[in-house]
Amino acid sequence: MSVKTSSFAGSVLMKSLFEPASQKPLSSLLFPDRPEEFLGQPHLMGERGILRRLIAVRSFRSMVIHGPPGCGKSAFVHLLQKVLPFHFEVVRAGESSGGELKKAIDRGVSYRQSGQDCLLVIEEIDRFTRTQQDVLVPALERGDLLLLGLSFDNPLRALLPPLASRLLLFSFQPLSPEDLLTLLERGRQFLEKRDRSPVSISPEAASVLVRRSGGDGRKLLLLFEALVISRKDHGERREVQIGLPEVHGMEAGSGGIFYDREQHYDLISAFIKSIRNHDPDSAIHYLARMIESGEDPVFISRRLVILASEDVGLANPHALTVAVSCLEAVRSIGMPEGRIVLAETSLYLALSPKSNSAYRAIDRAIREVREGFLPPVPFFFRNVSPSSVIQSGAFPDKRDPYLYPPEMPNGVSPQSGLPEGHTVYSPPERLVGEESEMVKRLERWRRQKGNPEEDEK
Repeated sequence: MSVKTSSFAGSVLMKSLFEPASQKPLSSLLFPDRPEEFLGQPHLMGERGILRRLIAVRSFRSMVIHGPPGCGKSAFVHLLQKVLPFHFEVVRAGESSGGELKKAIDRGVSYRQSGQDCLLVIEEIDRFTRTQQDVLVPALERGDLLLLGLSFDNPLRALLPPLASRLLLFSFQPLSPEDLLTLLERGRQFLEKRDRSPVSISPEAASVLVRRSGGDGRKLLLLFEALVISRKDHGERREVQIGLPEVHGMEAGSGGIFYDREQHYDLISAFIKSIRNHDPDSAIHYLARMIESGEDPVFISRRLVILASEDVGLANPHALTVAVSCLEAVRSIGMPEGRIVLAETSLYLALSPKSNSAYRAIDRAIREVREGFLPPVPFFFRNVSPSSVIQSGAFPDKRDPYLYPPEMPNGVSPQSGLPEGHTVYSPPERLVGEESEMVKRLERWRRQKGNPEEDEK
């Protein structure tokens, strides 16, 4: 078995690659040397995946990869170093100044001029300032270097459009349970070979570790290695056996350091569904369980913001304001006081009328756009100033000028931005809360668009 046989990673840990082997994390010792050893991301690194095929032809294109910790980003960088004949420059956005970035680019240009391609790896690329991003654009445009940006979250909103347009974007997903079990077995074999003593783990214990790692390969190996080290008798080479008692014993002795990710998903799901079903008692119960389990209160707050838009929606538009205020309050005051804010917001949302019409409307509109529904913007709705019309000679059709609603009878214009009869917003069959009044107004406005002279009642 090869010493480095597995995939793993979060942010790039290039400095750790040069540490003594005994100090390296097990995760970095299991980085893959060949594409077929890479674990996870079958949509990109499977036999037909685009990244796998680029590597196969020893080629690369500038790109950004984003994904949660432990999903394989660092492993991917290590793999590229093994298979691509490039010079690698590594920059960490949170620690590098503009001058350091410029020096890295200059070094890359020098290698390019000498006939060797350079790959500039930027960790946390979304943290770069606009000025730092501006420095990258000319180098990419000239082909002086290739860029691989890494980020935990989708960085597109943080990137300048000229930079984003020059980068491919790929999303890495958490490792599947099957990949994690494979990774765990590789870790077991590596420790057994390195320490020259047998290591075993029961299927039940392995299953618990996989669930509790939450798709994070680094966390899985960190927990496993700690268990193995804690069970060793130094100086002896007896078999190290890891079973459920050892896993649960570590959990008890660590003051709750383990967090059951399966329970994590079950609890947040039960919490949200209780609020959606107007069940304040159940909602508060599951909120208490999450708080006592050590769940991140900001995570809970963010889910409440989503719920306020998705499930409460127009039935009570004030719910979104309450949920956003909850998020900011929890961030500001923290715990344990934040539990009161979370409880108040949870009860408010549970007791609010519900409507998912906004959620359904935007999803329908996005689906139509993706399917090619892209009608031209009517001239009367375009952003055309009188001066630009005169300069361009593009005079508007006099039969179709923009009708200013405040100057129209009842404040409604018959003009529409979509083809006649095309609607996206569909009121729910059972109208509740403030949305019922909104729909009454909408129906009146639609009648008035067809008959502007109709009296407002």
